[in-house]
Amino acid sequence: MARTIAEIQNEILIEKGKQSSLNGLTDSLSNSKTAIWKLWINIIATAIWVHEKVVEKNALISRPHTLNWYREQALNFHYGMSLDPDSINGMSLIWKDGSYQFDTTDLSEDEIEQAKIIKHCAVSEIDLGTVLKPKKEIEEIFSDYFHNKVGVVFIKVATVKEDKISRIDVPNELFAFKEYIAKIKDAGNQVYITSDQGDNLKLSLNVYIDPLTIYINPKDVEYYQLKSLSRDLNDEEQIKLAAYELALLEEPLDTRNGSLILEKEVFPILDAAKDNLKNIEFNGAFVKTYLVDAVQKATGVKIPILKKVETSWATNPSDDPESLTDVTNIEYFIPNAGYFDMDTLQVEVNYIPYTFYRDKQ
Repeated sequence: MARTIAEIQNEILIEKGKQSSLNGLTDSLSNSKTAIWKLWINIIATAIWVHEKVVEKNALISRPHTLNWYREQALNFHYGMSLDPDSINGMSLIWKDGSYQFDTTDLSEDEIEQAKIIKHCAVSEIDLGTVLKPKKEIEEIFSDYFHNKVGVVFIKVATVKEDKISRIDVPNELFAFKEYIAKIKDAGNQVYITSDQGDNLKLSLNVYIDPLTIYINPKDVEYYQLKSLSRDLNDEEQIKLAAYELALLEEPLDTRNGSLILEKEVFPILDAAKDNLKNIEFNGAFVKTYLVDAVQKATGVKIPILKKVETSWATNPSDDPESLTDVTNIEYFIPNAGYFDMDTLQVEVNYIPYTFYRDKQ
């Protein structure tokens, strides 16, 4: 930020005081506000101030358009405002201080906030070095350059509906946003914009719980234990499991399983898993260890084991959420849409009473 004229004058006066040869400028006459040497200080200070303001403005105008710049512009998009600088009502996109800005002069704070439909945004690009391989022929490089979309800026965006991250599913909203980016982007840059349905996710856990804290119906314990086994079941176990699953058609598992004994509406394990997913930043990675850590802290949990993780892309609501891919062997991954669809989230928990302490008795 440029210094004020007074600040510049003060620094000149401080420097003058360090020069003994200028001590003669302190007599009664020259100490007047209209003394020639003081007028020259004012002129020089004003000239320096003008210079600093020009440099400051040039720095603002020449600000490099980084990936973060694209993100800031996306989050600042105002839906319903014209891209025509001659539009009426002062709601157009105008060129000001070296950048495009929305003129919101006649809008209230609430109206401005409602117009900003982009609530989450992530911007990335593919580096050329990621697709080049040693000893490749030069003619193959350019083919890879375009085929792998190197030089393309990828923008993922989402809005919020009913306190949940959601894709922008109104066609005109996304169309308007793309037009906005096309107008403000750097010349020659290719920009690829997406707003997809959240990815599907299914988690399977074995959780050893404190039976004095978390409710579990005794008739369901053996079923959970059989389901939790990671090894192949023997013939007797397979028969038992098949019998349980057949019986479940008539009498399902107790719906209270996994709830707190003293607060039957609270399911600490399910709540911990959902909170962990909700707290993942947009386009952030799902990390298996973090999920297990979150469940471990839940009330009544003794030993949480993440048995299986399955996921799939979902680009529209008609996609089959059951067509999942097993990604259990991957420690972390980023959802294609940038987030998970909490409405299609499946969390299956085998609740097993923690009774190991009996071995010590």
